[in-house]
Amino acid sequence: LVERGLTLGRRDTEQEAVLDSMMEGVLAVDVRQRIVGLNQAAARLLNIDIEVALRQPLQSVVRNPAIRHFVLRAIDCREPIEDDFDLPGPPKRTMRAHGTALRDPSGEGGAVIVLNDVTELERLEVVRQDFVANVSHELKTPIATIKGFVETLLDGAMNEPDDNTRFLSIVAKQADRLESIIEDLLALSRIEQSEDSGSLPLEPTRIADLLATACSDCMPRAAEQGIELNIDCDTNLIADVNAPLMEQAVVNLIENAVKYSGTHQPILICARLKRIPSENKEELTISVADHGCGIHSEHLPRLFERFYRIDKGRSRQAGGTGLGLSIVKHIVQAHGGTISVDSQLDKGSLFCLRIPRV
Repeated sequence: LVERGLTLGRRDTEQEAVLDSMMEGVLAVDVRQRIVGLNQAAARLLNIDIEVALRQPLQSVVRNPAIRHFVLRAIDCREPIEDDFDLPGPPKRTMRAHGTALRDPSGEGGAVIVLNDVTELERLEVVRQDFVANVSHELKTPIATIKGFVETLLDGAMNEPDDNTRFLSIVAKQADRLESIIEDLLALSRIEQSEDSGSLPLEPTRIADLLATACSDCMPRAAEQGIELNIDCDTNLIADVNAPLMEQAVVNLIENAVKYSGTHQPILICARLKRIPSENKEELTISVADHGCGIHSEHLPRLFERFYRIDKGRSRQAGGTGLGLSIVKHIVQAHGGTISVDSQLDKGSLFCLRIPRV
């Protein structure tokens, strides 16, 4: 009997260890809705204390009426059930519950409920749906334009030299736009893969040279608007970065600044190596400041989302794909850094990249 008792005790301990190691919350109730089992994950998700909750009526411990109603359904249903419900915050969370009725040999009933926090999954699903909708729209617009002008040419406009040249020019421009969108999507995918794998190759780079090359790439467009690109960087500043990607990030920021700046308004590109005493480390900061139209505060939280545009018509007219700032964000994150923006309407914007020094 002693040996059997020890064996049963070990078995209970092992089962408890298994339940407490699970990411999913597990809640068991008897037919009278008393809590007879509860693991650590369920206690955390429901914000209750295990010691206090055990053997207590569910309604006296769990305040959420949707969960209590779900447990009642699980006890009465012969088939497994599933449902989603929100838990108030902060932060607000979305819970997915699976319930199954239990019957022991004595005929007593009850139910076991498995809980999953699907808040992040729900957020990612919204992001995915937005991305599919946005990319479909962005691709559909130039394709529809190309198709329309090709059909016009086939219907006889091809025989009119002036119309022929003008229509083909529009088709070529829209084809270039399609190519730009696809190239940016592929670039974003490659950067995200490097970000996820942590395999981004870094090398010592003279930052002043990197900024000079980026400015050189953007100079023709800036010169058209009479915009000066000014660099403020110590020529001896060297940091470990992925030079092609970091150059692309700076180019995207400068192009964005040029796009939304007035004529003859200078843009300042600045790089510094800053020490953070509280964390005992150094970080490379690269900032791009313009004196353009600025960005309303309501747009700032979504500014780095794919295809997000403040002024859709103006952005397309200026030639953007809507992916430039998203690419910058992922390049910075692949370096283990962060990006921030400070902007005031009619005064300008300051974008700042912060890269921890390896």
